[in-house]
Amino acid sequence: MLACQAPSAPNPEAPAATPVKEDVGGAPPAAASPSAAAPAAPRALPAFCQGVAAGAPLPDAVRPELVKDGFVFVEGPVWSEQASAFFFSEMDFNSVGPNGPASKIHRLVLPKAFDVFIPNAGSNGLAIDAQGLVACTHDTQTLSRYDLATRQRSVLVSDFQGKHFNSPNDVAIHSAGHVYFSDPDWQLAGRHSDTNVTGVYWRNPAGEVRLVDADLKEPNGITLSPDETRLYVGAAQQGINVYPVLQDGSLGPRQHLADVQEPDGMAVDCAGRLFVASHGPGKLIVLSPEGKTLASIDVAPRTTNAAFGGPDRKTLLITAGTGVYSLRSKVPGFPY
Repeated sequence: MLACQAPSAPNPEAPAATPVKEDVGGAPPAAASPSAAAPAAPRALPAFCQGVAAGAPLPDAVRPELVKDGFVFVEGPVWSEQASAFFFSEMDFNSVGPNGPASKIHRLVLPKAFDVFIPNAGSNGLAIDAQGLVACTHDTQTLSRYDLATRQRSVLVSDFQGKHFNSPNDVAIHSAGHVYFSDPDWQLAGRHSDTNVTGVYWRNPAGEVRLVDADLKEPNGITLSPDETRLYVGAAQQGINVYPVLQDGSLGPRQHLADVQEPDGMAVDCAGRLFVASHGPGKLIVLSPEGKTLASIDVAPRTTNAAFGGPDRKTLLITAGTGVYSLRSKVPGFPY
């Protein structure tokens, strides 16, 4: 996945803004050319990954450091190089309205400086693209984008063929502008499912939105391999799955990669290893690109997600229940 960055640094004095509609999804799929069905060529790795060998050492198997506790329920960390900060969501399941739980986006400037960046974000999983902070927003059942300078919200993906999504959960962004996201129904909050599926979706750079898998039960964490030739998706009952990325950004047939108990969000390092949040057990399970379990790292109950960041990309930020944790890695990794 690409560490695309916003063009300007955040302004801490800017107020949160109301949603402004931008581009609209849901266009019918276009016919693929024969070459589009060919596997994507591996992309060159970013500079921070250069020189990392496939057998690079893992983090020491110690319990990560608690950075801050006392949140209600934290999710979706992402690193912004432009902002020199992590961002993450906090959902309040004690305050669930007709549009799901209240949610805000926090900012963390390392080592331990926290503030509320977007007070009413409606967000879960986060990513970074060239225009700002991309958020899975269950309040509007869309993908939103927050400008890091103005904090203004716009719509990135509004619907699928005129139908509302359920409650978008996690998102990964390809260097060519393809957006992949999961849509379970956990934050429907009594709303009707327009699509009647819990799906995996792809939005191409032209703005067309396609349902690429309707057969996963509660798809959740999603990320790309470092060379962007594979997309990984976790599902509540079907473990970790992998799809080949094709030349046009579409996905080939799904294959099962590994079994992880209650898989949630995930991160990937420069050696291609997956760090999968195992929600109930409160662990990070480290998988090789072939799906072999390499390590199990104890975190805390209700571990939800992880992201690499910091100036050297070697700080692994982990969200778990009411707390935010960090672990120093020997290998750099990707921001969501």
